[in-house]
Amino acid sequence: MSATARRRTTDHRTRVGRERSARTETKILAAALRVFAERGPDAPKIDEFVAAAGISRGTFYNHFDSVGALLTATSEWTTGELLRTIEVALDGIEGPVLRFGLGLRLFFAKAQSDHVWSLFVARVWKMGSLELPVRDLEEGLQLGLFRAPSPDAMRDLLFGAVREALLRIGGGHASRQYGDEMSALCLQALGVDSRRIATVMRHALPAVVPAEAVER
Repeated sequence: MSATARRRTTDHRTRVGRERSARTETKILAAALRVFAERGPDAPKIDEFVAAAGISRGTFYNHFDSVGALLTATSEWTTGELLRTIEVALDGIEGPVLRFGLGLRLFFAKAQSDHVWSLFVARVWKMGSLELPVRDLEEGLQLGLFRAPSPDAMRDLLFGAVREALLRIGGGHASRQYGDEMSALCLQALGVDSRRIATVMRHALPAVVPAEAVER
């Protein structure tokens, strides 16, 4: 076999190996999402993830060295990807009130379409990057569009309310309109005037493109 042929064979095997490893990692993350949603962030043991994913302990350790590492990776895989796709969907939307309100509506829409995801986020609450919503909150506060005694109080009020809402949604106890109701109520709690709230609620939700398509 020529050197070129050997190199092609090696490259092919490397590519196949990486693809197989990526599929296995996704399988572990999907299983972890279910386990963490059901059991919370502190209770599960490695054997629970191994059983849920249908893999060996050795395979688990090929990808993650601890439950904590798996928790961080699962959080990024779920919430991190969603937040990136929402940011892309909001590109071109002007004004912190409209961006933040539509972002909330999209976030709750995801929760209502996937109760396992909703419980995972509520119970784990490792949200990853929050730069865009926090930036909109702070800009709205500076412009007088939002009203709160401090940025910290504003964030804690909102994220606490969102967490409780996700628990209700994930438990199957929310109506179809609940996500929009919560979005409007959060804006009202921020002191947004009724006209702007009505504009947010009437606005068509931007299309959310899957993360894989965004990355390509």
